[in-house]
Amino acid sequence: MPFLLGFKHPFYVSVTEVEYTTKTKELGITCKIYQDNLQEALKPLTSTNIDLVQGNKSENNKMIEAYIRKHLSILINGQQKAIRYLGYENDNDATWIFFTITSLKNVKSIGVTTDLLYEYKTEFTNIIHITIDGQRKSFKLNSPETAVSAMRE
Repeated sequence: MPFLLGFKHPFYVSVTEVEYTTKTKELGITCKIYQDNLQEALKPLTSTNIDLVQGNKSENNKMIEAYIRKHLSILINGQQKAIRYLGYENDNDATWIFFTITSLKNVKSIGVTTDLLYEYKTEFTNIIHITIDGQRKSFKLNSPETAVSAMRE
């Protein structure tokens, strides 16, 4: 059994944080995805190698934005809202991706629909945290589950 001690099981997970504050009327969206998983998911979008750390930042931004827009949507009070891409940052082996929605009023519910990286690995898990004015609710989506929502309390 000693040979099992060094075996590392792959971990396929992303975390999406969605936070709304009435005072600012803004919704911030942050996705944390491990770089190797994201690079593999982006491969079908390009014919070149993808390097999120030292690659072309402008090209990476285009691919990441297109990918996330295809696989993540936000609903406010049941209506889909356009998200504005802000960019990405790398932190060790993870990539943080940032979006925002501004000028929101009377937010009663926030819904998240996502199938991030499900086409890459069917065993992928998306953890979703939705915070409305400091009240946080957390959800775990396993493929093929795609939608969660939280109501203002």
